[in-house]
Amino acid sequence: MPGGPVSIFDTSNFLPHGICLLWQPELLALHVSSDVLTGLAYYSIPLALVYFVWKRRDVAFSWVFWMFAAFILACGTTHFFGVWTLWNPDYGLQGIVKAATATVSVLTAVTLWLLMPRALALPSPTQLRIANQALHREIEERRQAEERYVSFFNNLAESLFVVTVRPDGAFVIDTINPAHARATGLDPALICGRPVDEVLSPDTAAHVKARYTECVAAGRPIDYEETLDLPNGRRTWHTVLVPVRDALGHIVQLLGSARDITERKALQEELVQASKLATLGTLAAGMAHEMSQPLNIIRIWAENALSRLRDGELDQGRIEKVLTLIGDQTDRMGKIIDHMRTFSRRDGGGTQVFDPADSVRSAVELVQNQYTLDGVTVEVELDGNTCMVRGRPFQLEQVVLNLLSNARDAILDRRDAGGRAGRIQIGFLVNGERQTACIAVTDDGGGIDEAVLSRIFDPFFTTKEVGKGSGLGLSIGYGIVEAMRGRIEAANIDHGDGRRGVRFTITLPVTRPSLRDVEMAHA
Repeated sequence: MPGGPVSIFDTSNFLPHGICLLWQPELLALHVSSDVLTGLAYYSIPLALVYFVWKRRDVAFSWVFWMFAAFILACGTTHFFGVWTLWNPDYGLQGIVKAATATVSVLTAVTLWLLMPRALALPSPTQLRIANQALHREIEERRQAEERYVSFFNNLAESLFVVTVRPDGAFVIDTINPAHARATGLDPALICGRPVDEVLSPDTAAHVKARYTECVAAGRPIDYEETLDLPNGRRTWHTVLVPVRDALGHIVQLLGSARDITERKALQEELVQASKLATLGTLAAGMAHEMSQPLNIIRIWAENALSRLRDGELDQGRIEKVLTLIGDQTDRMGKIIDHMRTFSRRDGGGTQVFDPADSVRSAVELVQNQYTLDGVTVEVELDGNTCMVRGRPFQLEQVVLNLLSNARDAILDRRDAGGRAGRIQIGFLVNGERQTACIAVTDDGGGIDEAVLSRIFDPFFTTKEVGKGSGLGLSIGYGIVEAMRGRIEAANIDHGDGRRGVRFTITLPVTRPSLRDVEMAHA
């Protein structure tokens, strides 16, 4: 009805679009074929887009493809409605389809422009190709580096091993190289990937785990000597451990290298023993005099007692005095002999925790009386503090004895015509702040030429006359102190009263003894 509301779906007042074309078959065919083909093409494109997104889940901004699919699908639908309205005047429905198409088109266009900066930031195919080529080169370089590492690891004569540190603190053998397998007798196929406790004996496992724990706690490389019981037997190793950290700084692996030094240690022990016997040989003459004193006292008092006995003048008090004196002098000789016998023995294979002041006292007691007879005074100053170091006490005593012997020889060689007495000062000090123990031996024997002072610890170097020194004493002493993780230094000293001499300083790290060490020390 004219003037009233009209529904957009009411087609009674409209004519089909074909009338505008005068129903000419050629025009109808042209429009129909064009719209149908366009609509079919528009319908196939969304299917292709959906299939592409479905197969390529890694495509960036995949939701944009879905919007394009909806937009193109709507466009295709408008073309099909163009064919429909040639014969059916459903222009309202066609308008709704076009409105929907317009809405999707606007949304897609706006989204596309908003997305444009991010889309432009995506790498181009050329950039992707270049990046891919670079990645391939990096992969190849890493593969070659890995091959070189594996070749280096497997062919190096040095024993190498890798230990994994688990988050719970357990240690797992990751891998060992063939050299380590040959040297230890361990089978890589049986031990790799297994905890240390499962592949080594309890004592050996406890020992190596203590070292691994020490390295992890220190957070830095450590090196040490250890004697282990392994399938190939009891061997001594010089081991270096290096911690490996992850990106967060946590230690996840330990890289280890081990060198079999069993034969070298045996040779060192022979040299140390030879040096010890040489030290005893040097002291032999003095010891003979030292022993002759109590023997002479015993002989004199015994002859006196015998003479009184023959004269009938020996009373009970006199007998008791003579026998007591003989007992005391015999006990003195026994102590000297026992100490000489103990000192001359070979040290055991292991180290122990001990008080270095005891070694200093024993060395001084062994030579003090003899040096006094030679006109050399030995002054001892101990600060009274107790500390513990790790090593072999008799070897440290040997080092101190050698220094005392060298000081005495220097004093006797440089003694002036007036027979001026010499003096050796030996001091012991504990530095609590630095956690070190310091032994200083100072003489007034004239000092050492500065030109050769830096060489005195070299093997076979000596400042003594031919036949009076082997040149091994200080060198062996240097090795003993170094094995205790300490250092020994020498410097000329001016005493300020015209006397000059040398001061040897031994610095040793103080250790905190374990309960087992304390028990062994008191055993």
